[in-house]
Amino acid sequence: MLNVDALERNLRRMADDCRAAGVALRPHTKTHKSPWVARRQLRLGAAGVCAAKVGEAEVLVQAGIEDVLITTDLVPATMERALDLAGLARVTVVLDSVAMARELGARAGRRGVELDVLLDLHVGQQRTGVDPGPAAVAVATAIAEAPGLRLAGLQAYEGHCQLVPDPEEQRRRAFASYELMAAGRREIEAAGLRLPWVTTAGTGTYRLAIEHGMATEVQPGSYVVMDTQYARVRPARFENALFVLSSVVSTNREGRAVVDAGWKALSSDGGAPAVRDRPEATYEFAGDEHGRVQGLGAVGAGERVWLVPSHCDTTINLHDGYVLVGDDGRVVGTLPVAARGRSA
Repeated sequence: MLNVDALERNLRRMADDCRAAGVALRPHTKTHKSPWVARRQLRLGAAGVCAAKVGEAEVLVQAGIEDVLITTDLVPATMERALDLAGLARVTVVLDSVAMARELGARAGRRGVELDVLLDLHVGQQRTGVDPGPAAVAVATAIAEAPGLRLAGLQAYEGHCQLVPDPEEQRRRAFASYELMAAGRREIEAAGLRLPWVTTAGTGTYRLAIEHGMATEVQPGSYVVMDTQYARVRPARFENALFVLSSVVSTNREGRAVVDAGWKALSSDGGAPAVRDRPEATYEFAGDEHGRVQGLGAVGAGERVWLVPSHCDTTINLHDGYVLVGDDGRVVGTLPVAARGRSA
């Protein structure tokens, strides 16, 4: 269930925050996986959107989205598809190795394609990205020198900072990442290369990136619908707009109602979901198809229980579509999760 009224308020709040700060907003569509939502973000002033993988970018571009940053580094198996997309829209990619820069440049050169590339810089997440220093300068130089490639800037995602619950500790870790980003940029520009575009941050850290001042752009995703993980970090700014509507199917277990939503309907990587508007109630997974809910009081079979996912991105990826509702609960339509499963 997607509350479109809450969605709209979330979209406007983030757009307003970035506009007021003078920082570009490039929302990450890996959360909602919907060109319809992406178009609403663009109408509110987003500079473009992000896609996690080439498959997601294909869905967006085919739906008419004209400016997409693919935030996962390309490898030979995905390069030709990305180059195909570059003929249809403004597509930017990221790279973190000399070998892949040379490979992509050779392929782009053979096809007569020019492609903007961001250096993917590692700032502490222990995932992708080249470490700041000579290795980063070497990759940036390889991108700049490759036929068909334009070095446009750098991406430095501080994903390890997103869900740090203590505000001061989160700020300390995030600023340490931004200082690595700033140092990496200085070293590369000292080598005679320009990096005008600096993109980073997520829902949990976008305000810290704005405060630090190095980023020219932020790429939050989960703010559109939120979840219980992010609500603990950003409890007031954005609203829960995503729910899984379950039904009570059994009340034979004393003190617990069994509902028809389990691992197939709700992702578990972020823990158990919450029960909407019932902080005293707790949910626990009871298998693929079921969950147990304590604290509901007297309920009967067939009664509805609205659940708030713990991780919005991975829960959305379990479903083919959204049922759209307003604040009043009235159903106003349906919407496909168009990029579901497009993870390659």
